[in-house]
Amino acid sequence: MMWVVIFSCGLVGCTKKPPSKTKEQVIQEKLDERFERWKEDLNQRCLDQAMDKAIAIVDSTIIANARLNRDTAGKPNVPLRPVKPDFVMPDDSTPVKPLLRNSKDTSGF
Repeated sequence: MMWVVIFSCGLVGCTKKPPSKTKEQVIQEKLDERFERWKEDLNQRCLDQAMDKAIAIVDSTIIANARLNRDTAGKPNVPLRPVKPDFVMPDDSTPVKPLLRNSKDTSGF
């Protein structure tokens, strides 16, 4: 049993470590990650700009169609002014009389 423990410790101790990364490899990995993030960001910005332009075009088209297709059938036209009749003076033969009598004292006291 003791030999098995010693043998297994020897196997574990004798295995090689994976080679560590060099400084250039680490820099290249970070550069690749950064480049991928930049590409994703650029694609997202282009997509957002394209969507904004498309939304503006669609909105203006919808508004233009709505203005062209307005229902004006239910709205009556403005009527024309009637013709002004000629003024005829009435024949009045009654003499003009004053409405109030003239009195010397109008104060009432």
